[in-house]
Amino acid sequence: MVEIAILDDNYDFCLAMDYLLSNYFEVSSFTDTDTFLKEIESGKYDLGLIDLSIIPTTGTEIQNGCELIEYLKEHLKSPPALILFTGWLGRNDLEEGRKMCPLADGFLSKGSDFDEILQEINRFLTSKVHKA
Repeated sequence: MVEIAILDDNYDFCLAMDYLLSNYFEVSSFTDTDTFLKEIESGKYDLGLIDLSIIPTTGTEIQNGCELIEYLKEHLKSPPALILFTGWLGRNDLEEGRKMCPLADGFLSKGSDFDEILQEINRFLTSKVHKA
């Protein structure tokens, strides 16, 4: 089964996403960036959904989701698909997302409905499989 890791500083949001996505994927959600970082480095995840606003790490100078994505792209041999998942972007602000976080594999708006989120996750996973 596909494994997804979610990092968001909002515990309730993590619970909601875990509940909604767990019918389709194996989901692990984190509010602690350091714990997320250790888990994602294990290599078992196919996709990471990372909020822009995160709790800064203690071992590195990572302050936000874009910096975390950049760190993972530079330090992991085979990073999972890394998606910036934020309320700062509107549903059609792909160009703005690329300016904000150019190393992200994709962008999802928290303003999207669940069907859109599920469709985009499946699209990202499919494109990751074709690139491998």
